[in-house]
Amino acid sequence: MGDMNILIICTKKCETPISVLRTEKIVESIIKNGTHKGEKNIRKYNVVIYIISLLAIIFSKYAVKPFVPMLDFAGYGAMRPFFESLLTCILWVIEIVVMCNVFKKKLNISIISNKETKGQELPVKRIFIIAAVMVACIVVISAQIGFQVKPFYDLGEKFNGYELTNNAGVFLRNIVKCVWIVIMIKAAQEFVEDIRGKGRSINIYAGIVLMLTLGVYDLIAGNNNLGITYFVLNVVYGWIYLLADRSMLKSYLLIMFIYLF
Repeated sequence: MGDMNILIICTKKCETPISVLRTEKIVESIIKNGTHKGEKNIRKYNVVIYIISLLAIIFSKYAVKPFVPMLDFAGYGAMRPFFESLLTCILWVIEIVVMCNVFKKKLNISIISNKETKGQELPVKRIFIIAAVMVACIVVISAQIGFQVKPFYDLGEKFNGYELTNNAGVFLRNIVKCVWIVIMIKAAQEFVEDIRGKGRSINIYAGIVLMLTLGVYDLIAGNNNLGITYFVLNVVYGWIYLLADRSMLKSYLLIMFIYLF
């Protein structure tokens, strides 16, 4: 009888560890599956963000074209390029704000900020590398246009008030376009890293993706008078994003400076 009691006690004591182990395995399985599904969702959202951004850059200017002639009274038709650029900028800003709000409220995804690197200071070594990259890019661009300042080169030697205004519109449009570029870089980099892993080395996945999509479009459309140079610079933009520690604001300011000057 005593042996039977000991057996019952041992059985009861042994049940708890076994049940705990089973519960832990179930929880681990749920977490693993949930994490896997979460990663898949993040990848999907990054693809959606990238595609929306690319389509906005390509098609927004066509969406505003029907409204441009309505503003001919202000510039007698000579300022159509300016109004087209201005309306494109306004539409882009609206699209960016709407997209950011939708993803933030519905999916809790921040498109224009990185919480991990927000407010962090860059190491001095990294700052020197960024400065060297910036100077190299500007020198390469300047050398191809006779060492002129690019905005003045785009304007030409002889220009009137209308041409000055129209070029100001292009300048403004490119400022907003750089916001799209940074958004695309962030989405592309996160998408590829979710698949391949971040790793220790700097992998310019986003720059390559940007070059093969937006870069090809700009090259075909002739959006830049230095097409090949700006085609290759897309890779540099992806590198700058990583050098800037994935800071959206720092990346935007650096990329915008190269893009404009």
